[in-house]
Amino acid sequence: MSRTPRSPRHRDRWTAISRSAWTDVALAGAVAYLATRLLGSSVNRAAADRGMPRFDPLDDLVGLGLVWILVALVMIVTRQRWLVLSAVAGIAVAGHVAQREKLAVLEEPLLPTDLGFLGNPGFLTSQTSASTVVLPFVAAGVVLLIAVVADRRRRRRVSTASAPVRRRRRIVSLVLAPVLALTTAVALDFNRPGNSLRALYDPDEIDCCAWGQLENYAVNGFVAGFLSNVPSLVMRPPDGYGRARIEEIVARYTDDLPDDDGTRLSDLDVVVVLSESVADPTRLDGLTIDRDPLARLRARSAEGWSGQTVATYYGTGTSTMEWQVLTGQSIGLVEPQIFSPYQSIVAGSSTYPSIVGWLAAYGGEAVAVHPFSGSMYQRRSVYDAFGFESFLDQGDFSDTTPLGTNPFISDTDTFTTTLDLLEAATTSTLVNVVTMQNHSPFFGWYPELPAIDGLVGDADEAVQLATWIRGLELSDLALEEFLGALATRERPTVVVYYGDHYPPVLPTGLRDANTEIETLLTPVLLWSNVDVLDPGRDLGVVDPTDLLPLAAQMVGARLPPYYRLVQHVQDVVGSVGRGQIVASDGTVRSDDDLTPEQRQVLDDYRQVQYDFAVGAGYGIDALWYDWVP
Repeated sequence: MSRTPRSPRHRDRWTAISRSAWTDVALAGAVAYLATRLLGSSVNRAAADRGMPRFDPLDDLVGLGLVWILVALVMIVTRQRWLVLSAVAGIAVAGHVAQREKLAVLEEPLLPTDLGFLGNPGFLTSQTSASTVVLPFVAAGVVLLIAVVADRRRRRRVSTASAPVRRRRRIVSLVLAPVLALTTAVALDFNRPGNSLRALYDPDEIDCCAWGQLENYAVNGFVAGFLSNVPSLVMRPPDGYGRARIEEIVARYTDDLPDDDGTRLSDLDVVVVLSESVADPTRLDGLTIDRDPLARLRARSAEGWSGQTVATYYGTGTSTMEWQVLTGQSIGLVEPQIFSPYQSIVAGSSTYPSIVGWLAAYGGEAVAVHPFSGSMYQRRSVYDAFGFESFLDQGDFSDTTPLGTNPFISDTDTFTTTLDLLEAATTSTLVNVVTMQNHSPFFGWYPELPAIDGLVGDADEAVQLATWIRGLELSDLALEEFLGALATRERPTVVVYYGDHYPPVLPTGLRDANTEIETLLTPVLLWSNVDVLDPGRDLGVVDPTDLLPLAAQMVGARLPPYYRLVQHVQDVVGSVGRGQIVASDGTVRSDDDLTPEQRQVLDDYRQVQYDFAVGAGYGIDALWYDWVP
């Protein structure tokens, strides 16, 4: 039987559709190449300064092909050719500008979690010039408007086509829509074991941030580097994880607990202060300062306990440090693509285990204070999950006194608000304070700057460095006045004060003159207005997770089993960070250097953290407090 040939009209219908589709595919390929090349150019420029080779999009055919396919599918499914092309081009331009600015300040490329800052244009403009932020968006808006007009005219031409042609176009869109959704889902799940897209890469190459993000992007390309940081997997299940393993750990850390009538942190007022960009520049080789900017903090150390803690990153990572202190969980145990646990782990959860929940279990209350936007790092959602009763952000600070031309709310005003909260409290209260006074960038805000010498960079770098150091002096004075006020309180109060990281203003020569760990250590002060055990104790280097357990130990308060575990990790293993472990004397070692005993303790900790963060929560009640998920 001979096959009936298709009519010329039928062939014309599919020819019109296929020509349009192939045009979309060709245009998508061109814009995909140009976009990935533009986004990689700023990385190439920064990498070249470190002697790394340039990376071309054609070196990553998997990543380029993924972008090409996604752009083509979106164009065909939405039937918005020029709008999609313009949107991709606009995103590439805006991303290039943002990445160039971020690399200049932090030496770090764009990460998926940076998208959260789009909801805070005020913060973005405070970190660079307004024109740098606004102009790309204005230009993109104009281009998109032109594209909308062009697509409308195109749709009017398409509408004149026959009904069968229009119907077949809709069928093609409906068929390809699931393909687009599936491809997007696979890309966003890039870090899940067994991901089919990741399997196309050499596993020895896609080893997310084992060496640092700039080199990650320079070696693997922008697409692969960006995908390797998409936070889809929080922690891999540790070997043997289950109820039985957790019960074994519970038994180990609940043996010989003190009597239940012992003092607890929940019997005290506790003030936890994350002091923005407070670090100790006097520890840096190659820098001379005419006076000690942290003299008062050092003097108060004789009354309490003091030491250094290990920042997660240089120049950034505030919320990561805060997460570690409040939860007792270590950033060193989660997957390397998790850069902001607040955004990647906690936000969106109804509840999440933290010191707040533990205090609430004993009738205490908790208030958070952050004199800046409450949406930064999705703190509103995070604080709700932790169980904070209330949250005061910059909108709750009405009567403030600026320090020179510093645009941020001062530490003095922040501490005044904190004191008001403590005086109004009717029960034991935790106040978690995150300051903003010393947030970068620094533009010569103060009339009097300290004299500095050594590896201070050019004139602009020297001014920024001196401005930061002057801000430290003012923070030091504010802390002294705050502790002085607390000393007169009748209610017993404990203060945990720590810096989150160095600001990104150390000149290259100064950073090169110091080891990496020296540019990560920040000061810690544990202080109380009641008698402390062994006043003046030097803690050496301690992990952020251990600050609250140490504060309890300082005043003789009973530790819950979970904090006994956290403290045991500090005592036996050290500070567990990203790819390194730091002993109390500052010595840096790797997992390979651990003894069998240390490995056992670290495995206990990893099992419990997995259980608390993403697992079934078998041990939360027994190790910490009665937790209702």
